[in-house]
Amino acid sequence: MIGSTHKRAAAILFIFLLCTATALAQSGRRGTGGSTTTATTPSVSGPKATEKKSDPASKLQLLVGIDGREVFSNIPNYIFDTVLENCVRRLGEAEIVFATSGGNSMNRAEARKAAKQETKRWVISLEVRSVYADAGKQVRNNQDELYVEYTVIEPETGNIKRSGRTNQLIYQNGRGGVTSPTRNGAIYSEYSIKQAAREAADRILAGFDIKARESPVRSIDFSLWLSRIDAQTEVYATPHKSDRSPARTFHQQLGA
Repeated sequence: MIGSTHKRAAAILFIFLLCTATALAQSGRRGTGGSTTTATTPSVSGPKATEKKSDPASKLQLLVGIDGREVFSNIPNYIFDTVLENCVRRLGEAEIVFATSGGNSMNRAEARKAAKQETKRWVISLEVRSVYADAGKQVRNNQDELYVEYTVIEPETGNIKRSGRTNQLIYQNGRGGVTSPTRNGAIYSEYSIKQAAREAADRILAGFDIKARESPVRSIDFSLWLSRIDAQTEVYATPHKSDRSPARTFHQQLGA
């Protein structure tokens, strides 16, 4: 009786130890599997955090055209193209503006019609006008002066929201002579054309409370200096009445 009792106790103890060992082994395997799953998680979510794209629709969109088809005008064709190109470029220098060219055959009526077809883009109508012609004066050789007029038109409605003109004048490069200016023959200061276009762009941006970045270096226009010398030839021909000279005028411009 005593021997059988010891055998039974030993068998129960053996079964208990076997069950305990099996449970510990399964718990260890579950712990190892869980740590493997956790290690792979960062590799899935890591790249998504670096994907960022700017939204072009957030920019102010402008469609810019110019009326270069006036039949009875003596304004050379290249002036319209130069004004349009430089105005669009200047508008694009503002980081939140996206400007595109509408061509050199868009008058104000066509610009308003185009604006009604737009949902986001504002339409800008440009014109190059003559100071002498507006005043009803006859244009003499090398004396015509031009300016840029702009009109800001709202999309969808086609309503005119703002309009204005530049103070910067586009002037001819006078070199003497008696040749009459023609539509394609008159020579105007390239500097004055670009400056008028930039001023028009800056005024357009100001209407939207936007300012383009400033150029770090101020360029010197030698054609401007020469044209002013030619325009003041009579003054330089009489030095006893004035102490001004071409050289001094040039230095004064550099110091301006």
